Amino acid sequence: MATRRAAVVIVTGRSLALDPNATLARAAFAFWSARGHRIIVHDGAGPPPAGDVAILHVDLTRVPAAYCDLVARYPVAINARVADISKRRVCPDLVSAGDAYDGPVMVKTDLNHAGIPERQTRIAAGGMRARLAEAALRHLPASWTGRLPNDEYVVFARKGQVPRWVWRTPALVVQPLYTERRGGLFAMHQWYCLGDSDCVSTFLSHQPVVKLSTAVARLPLHRDVPDALRRRRAELGVDYGKLDFIVHEGRPILLDANRTPNEGAVTTSGRIAEICAAVAAGLDFYLRRL
Repeated sequence: MATRRAAVVIVTGRSLALDPNATLARAAFAFWSARGHRIIVHDGAGPPPAGDVAILHVDLTRVPAAYCDLVARYPVAINARVADISKRRVCPDLVSAGDAYDGPVMVKTDLNHAGIPERQTRIAAGGMRARLAEAALRHLPASWTGRLPNDEYVVFARKGQVPRWVWRTPALVVQPLYTERRGGLFAMHQWYCLGDSDCVSTFLSHQPVVKLSTAVARLPLHRDVPDALRRRRAELGVDYGKLDFIVHEGRPILLDANRTPNEGAVTTSGRIAEICAAVAAGLDFYLRRL
């Protein structure tokens, strides 16, 4: 059955406009517009425009309640229930200094993307003074600022090697360095989802911390997601987003949840087009409710 044409409102932060490289932007303007849906980008939490569907797309780890309340006014409200995607909220297996576990670990920021969007927001609001303060912080030791070198994860062979200042820094968390092996390589999965449509992009790397920058191969897109991860997505209230995970010794481990994934500046990639098509197909799940 054909679904109706709809007005889709994408709600972004006042100083965090919709990046055209964002997965949602690509899905909206390459797929939804072509099907006759009207796309409205609404910056800030001011009076909302009329629409049928609203999607929370504020690139902050913890979104102010005003944005969630705004999205919740619409007949269909996507991600209105997922205000907090901090590591402490998302990852159930973080360790503390007193835990018995003493295997390999990685130190991360509690905020997504090393807290960079939050810094950008502060700088935009604070003007020259905020820019000078940010420049000064970049030259101070990590033990003073609570920031990781080059905003990258730091890996230790044993939890006991983690410096004491890390445990005293609320902005940082420590997670066991679990890995998934595929032959001689390490694997990490990125699960993109909107409604009942999804796909998984799997990277392979020689490095135990698998990232796009360390990937040496990619598996064909698939939909193999453990049931425990699907339940965890429902618990977190993630209607749309990307969840990074591995499967360690048969147990799925959620590494990160992101409600504003971004494909970067690549403009001609069949793989990205497939991902965005899978995301775009999920809109029908919500339009059937109108």
